Amino acid sequence: MDSTDIKALKRQQRINSGLDLVGKTLISAGVLLLLFVAYQLWGTGLEERQAQNKLKTQFVTSTTVAASSTDAPTTTTLPPAPTKGDVVAQIIIDKINVDKFVVAGVGYKELEKGPGLFAGSPLPGQLGNVSIAGHRTTFGAPFSRVNELVTGDRIVMQTSRGEFVYLVTSAPTIVQATDVDVIRTVDPARAILTLVTCHPKWTSENRMIISAELVKEIVPQKPTVFAAETNEPEAVLSEGWFHDPSAWPMVILFALLLIAIAGIARWWAGRKWRAVIVYPVAAVVFLPTLFVFFGYLTRLLPTNL
Repeated sequence: MDSTDIKALKRQQRINSGLDLVGKTLISAGVLLLLFVAYQLWGTGLEERQAQNKLKTQFVTSTTVAASSTDAPTTTTLPPAPTKGDVVAQIIIDKINVDKFVVAGVGYKELEKGPGLFAGSPLPGQLGNVSIAGHRTTFGAPFSRVNELVTGDRIVMQTSRGEFVYLVTSAPTIVQATDVDVIRTVDPARAILTLVTCHPKWTSENRMIISAELVKEIVPQKPTVFAAETNEPEAVLSEGWFHDPSAWPMVILFALLLIAIAGIARWWAGRKWRAVIVYPVAAVVFLPTLFVFFGYLTRLLPTNL
C-alpha cells in the first residue's frame, strides 16, 4: 500500500467517523425528542397530580373550618377574597370525567397545578362571570374534553360554602386568543360560569369557550372579586416562547449535567466496566436529571392551554 492509498484510507476513516458521529447525534436527538413528548403527555400529569393532592388537603381543611363555624352556608356573609395560589373550589363535570381543584390565578405556575380562576372573577356561586382556564393537553389536561359539552350538561362547583350547579347554555364557541372580553362580567345580575382552553389542541392560536349559568333554584351571592397583582387575562392569552427567562440558568445547568453524565458513562463503559453494567447504572442518575431538565425547559415553551 503506497502513500496515496494510506491517505485515501485515512480520509475515508475520517469521513466514516464523521458520519458515525452525525448518525449517533441524530439518533440521540430523536430519542430525547420522544422522551420530551412523553414528558409533556405523562410527566406533566404526574406533577399536576401531586399538586392536586396538596390542593385537596387545603380544600378539605378549608371546608372543615367553614363547617365548624356555621351550620350551613349563607348568602349574606361574603367569603374573603382568595390570594394567588389559593384553592378556591372543586370543579366536577361527570360527563367528561373532570374532578379537579381550582386555584386562584392563571399564570403558568398556577395552571400547572390545575384549572385557574382569572383575576377579576367572582367566586363560584356568586353573581358575575366566574372565568376558569385549564390546560387541554398537558399537566393533567383537565379541559381536554370540554368540546364534548352540550346545552344542559351539568358543571358542579363545590366550595367551602356549599355546592353550586351550573348548566351549559350553548355549544362550545371559538374566539381569538386576544379576545379577553369573554371572561369579563357583562351582566352583574347573572351568575355565569365560563371555561377557557386552547383550540386546536397543542396550539394557542384560538380559545374554546364554554358558557354555563347557575341553576335558578340556587340564590347567588354578591361577588367577592379575586384580584391579582398583574393584568393576567392578557398575559395568559399571549405568553409565547421563552416567557420565563428565569428558567434559563437551570436549563443550562441541567443540560451540562446531562452531557457530563452521558460522557462519564461512555468513558467508564469503554475503560473500566462493561457497558451492560455501566449504562443501567448511569440511567438511574440520567433519567431523573432529564425529568427535572424537561420541567425547566417547559417553562420556556408557549403556555398552550
